[in-house]
Amino acid sequence: MLTRFLFPIITILSLVWPASGPSSAVRNRVEPAALPESEQVEFSVEFFPGSPHYVGDVLSARITYTGEGDMGGQEIQIALADEPEQVLDTASFSRFTNQAIFYWFLNTENSRPGHLRFTLEIPETNEKWGTGLNLLPNPDWREGAWDSVHTLCCTLHYITGTDSANDLLKLQQIVDERSAEALAQFFPDDPPDVSFFEEPLGVVLVPIVVGHGGFARDEAVMTYTERNWAGIDFEILVHHEIVHVIDRRVNTEGPRPSLLVEGIAVYYSGGHYRQGDPMLRAAALLEMDMYLPLTEITDDFYAAQHEIGYMQAAALVAYLEGILGREGYLDFYFNLPEGESPTAIISAGLEAYLGMDLAAVETEFITYLETLEPDDGIKDDVRLTVAVYDMLRRYQTIVFPSAHFRTAWWPPIEPMREAGIVGDYAFREKSPFDIIIENLFLEIHTSFETGDYLLIENNLAIIDDYLTTIETGNRPFSHYAIGWPLPKLPALPPHPGR
Repeated sequence: MLTRFLFPIITILSLVWPASGPSSAVRNRVEPAALPESEQVEFSVEFFPGSPHYVGDVLSARITYTGEGDMGGQEIQIALADEPEQVLDTASFSRFTNQAIFYWFLNTENSRPGHLRFTLEIPETNEKWGTGLNLLPNPDWREGAWDSVHTLCCTLHYITGTDSANDLLKLQQIVDERSAEALAQFFPDDPPDVSFFEEPLGVVLVPIVVGHGGFARDEAVMTYTERNWAGIDFEILVHHEIVHVIDRRVNTEGPRPSLLVEGIAVYYSGGHYRQGDPMLRAAALLEMDMYLPLTEITDDFYAAQHEIGYMQAAALVAYLEGILGREGYLDFYFNLPEGESPTAIISAGLEAYLGMDLAAVETEFITYLETLEPDDGIKDDVRLTVAVYDMLRRYQTIVFPSAHFRTAWWPPIEPMREAGIVGDYAFREKSPFDIIIENLFLEIHTSFETGDYLLIENNLAIIDDYLTTIETGNRPFSHYAIGWPLPKLPALPPHPGR
């Protein structure tokens, strides 16, 4: 690949760092794109789609309160700075996230390129400040619109002009096959036809990476691109997210603890990111002292190390299903009692079916894992999977914070389709730095398939060095210094008189 071919020039180029400061790869991620009219340090403002912004973008904004007070429920307004009395939109701060979101508050198709200035105001506290962004001319390369096709099971939504549109027939087959498998898992005695639901399952394919490549609400939303640097096997991803959608449709009343929700999705889809025996992978975690006690992570599951939590959750579901059987496990899962916490909910359900709470079940679960003998290949795969996705999230935090699953920008897609808005999920402009890092991740994911764990470790070390350089800021940064090809200069004309 480009990066591997050019890496030998890194040492030489590192001696000639340009003095121009950080590259646009880093600068362009900072919002707002220009200095605000006034500073309000207790609030951060993000505009979407992410920068750079162009005429024609339909803008949204996310305001996050970082102070010590209580902003929950308070209203905030946004207006154009030169028309402060004309409020564009009003939003309220969430009591849970301390965030207020203006969804698609301004269509810039009739705006002029230049600095677009806004005024934000919280009437109740009489706080008012300015912010803004740079608006570039409308490019001629950004085309695409929502389209859809009906399969046996699903309505498949995609954006024209993307890899999804090119591979549509193949994707329809994958979605139908995986939906049929998932339905058979939820209804083992009498699997229904894939047209079982009155409303087709909603599947949305987007060309950018958000989170780890997929998420589900009422619809399953998944990344599909030839350059998926999140590296998830697409068929497993489809299965995982469709399990979530079916789960929500079947399990409509009882509580749904995240440990079991994610565990059943990983187990039924055959693995986390790629195929893998959940019990052996959990045993590998235990043997390498990477195991996280379930009693400690259940009540705040998504705060735990992501891959470890998901692998252990899948293993627990497999273990319980081995004891209760498929029907017995689903009966337990769909009839969990209400409780004060996820741990209390799961413990009460386990008491009813096994006469033990979660702590007691985990003791026996660990005892069983200790009897398994994962080989070195499984242990290397598990260890490096954790390391790779920790690094991937670090890259997202530095370069694409809106792609990190804890701070992701994933607005509701149905109203976007109705309004014909694609920008939030369609476009993410790449800098040379982004391409270099993502090439390294793409090599890593290919190496998992071949078992080339040395290459994975080498690439992780390279990425770590690049990201540390940016984080520490102790020397100027240039994408030319990390392997981007230098421009070819024209040959100098012959010297006069020679």
